[in-house]
Amino acid sequence: MKRPIIALFALMLTAAFATAGHAAEGQLNAISSKPLPAGKVLAVRALDDSDESLELNHQFTRELRNRGYRLDPKADLVLTFEVLDELGAYTFTDKRYFLDIQGTKGTSTGTEGSEARFNVFDSKTGGILNEGQGGTKIVTPTKYRLKVTIDGPAEAGRIERYWQGWATGNLGASTNESLIGAMVVPLVESLGKTVKNEVFPLPN
Repeated sequence: MKRPIIALFALMLTAAFATAGHAAEGQLNAISSKPLPAGKVLAVRALDDSDESLELNHQFTRELRNRGYRLDPKADLVLTFEVLDELGAYTFTDKRYFLDIQGTKGTSTGTEGSEARFNVFDSKTGGILNEGQGGTKIVTPTKYRLKVTIDGPAEAGRIERYWQGWATGNLGASTNESLIGAMVVPLVESLGKTVKNEVFPLPN
């Protein structure tokens, strides 16, 4: 299933959750494996060349420079980011059939998939062989994850992980672009630190 169709399903879920009054909060976690070298010189790289990643690259560049980091594409330390999304699941019933749709996608691997299940009979919601009340039920919301790593050279030409962090949030009334963009600042502020289950605000 292509990205536009996934976006359509996400939009349907967004409308449902926007009316449910869910708090717009994200969660941040980070692990510092090794202190970052002095100098604050980084190269910023995305794992794909999508428009979404190009915009995120601009945001990371701006926030890093605002915090005193110097950016050099040939720097030894490389900050890499990727966006992962997990399409929420919902059930849609309509008198004579029952449909359950789920999907996932990752930017780093390029893998994506979806799954549809039909129910033959259900005494409560209806199925192919019996009538039901009809309606849409949200099972899980669409979730986005922005993952960031900082790697640098080690002995014998190896690459060593200095730091990694990830921010997650459920798609609510905001667009996915604004949701993911709101994750950049908390991640940049946590560079080099270990953070556990820190909550930060997301746009409504």
